Amino acid sequence: MTNKPLGRPTNDKLILSKDDILKEALKILDKQGESGLSFRKLANVFGVTAMALKHHVGSRQDIIKSLVEIVYKNVNETTITNDSKDAIRTLVGNYCKCVFRHPNISRLLLTDHSLINKELIDLTNSIRKHAILLVNDKTEGILFADVIVDYTHGFALAAASQNEKTDIGVLTINDFFKGIDWILGRV
Repeated sequence: MTNKPLGRPTNDKLILSKDDILKEALKILDKQGESGLSFRKLANVFGVTAMALKHHVGSRQDIIKSLVEIVYKNVNETTITNDSKDAIRTLVGNYCKCVFRHPNISRLLLTDHSLINKELIDLTNSIRKHAILLVNDKTEGILFADVIVDYTHGFALAAASQNEKTDIGVLTINDFFKGIDWILGRV
């Protein structure tokens, strides 16, 4: 028999907050991947039961959706500009930096599209809007935006998944910008 406390902690012991639980969940997800994220592991960190955590954060899916919100919170931030190339470069750069910091969240997005939130939909729409303005044609602009988004996903996930230096070296955000600048330079 263990001396593990049952239920929610009393006020004099520990106050659980959703923010603290999500911060710890993100750390676990970053280090151990999706399979490492469990209520049991989180509960052990806080010295409470899994049910106490569920009371604060809901289901595992709710945790992951909240983490997507946190990771991509400011992905659409850009300075106001009339230069669509600049706007696209900034937007995809923001996304790529998020993937570099938290690649496991990004992998989850690719496997479960229900996690794609308003912020990410707005990101895609902003890239499309600027791509249409850039090529001055709706159909070609959407196609061009899709190429940019696919390049960004591919590069960011490949670079973030590197465990060691490759024959071309370690891919960096600067390498990403070289590629995106080359693509944008074609229009």
